[in-house]
Amino acid sequence: MSLNDIIPAAWRKPTYVVYALVGVALGAIATAYGPDNIPEWHAVTTNVVLYIGGAFGLTAAANTIVSRSADSDDAEEVDVDDTDDVPLDEGGYYEDEDLAEAELDLTPPADDYEPRH
Repeated sequence: MSLNDIIPAAWRKPTYVVYALVGVALGAIATAYGPDNIPEWHAVTTNVVLYIGGAFGLTAAANTIVSRSADSDDAEEVDVDDTDDVPLDEGGYYEDEDLAEAELDLTPPADDYEPRH
């Protein structure tokens, strides 16, 4: 029996959200009453919720896929050493250096400039 047979996929998320909200509500009620004044129904309800949580965890663990999925494109991994270096021009610099220097703005900021960060 799979998890889809026990709890359909469309119901799983709302079921877990409701379980989490019940746990938060029980914790808030325990905090409101204080450690010495917690009603008996609260202790019983908390124990039931804890046992249900164990069942949720065991069901999820039993239906968790642990095998790694294969790459869909079977791509070859490339090491850093396998890449081709771009050769230098005759002048001893890269072509892109001229473009990078052309984009660089060396204009000084205005005297009243104040950064806003």
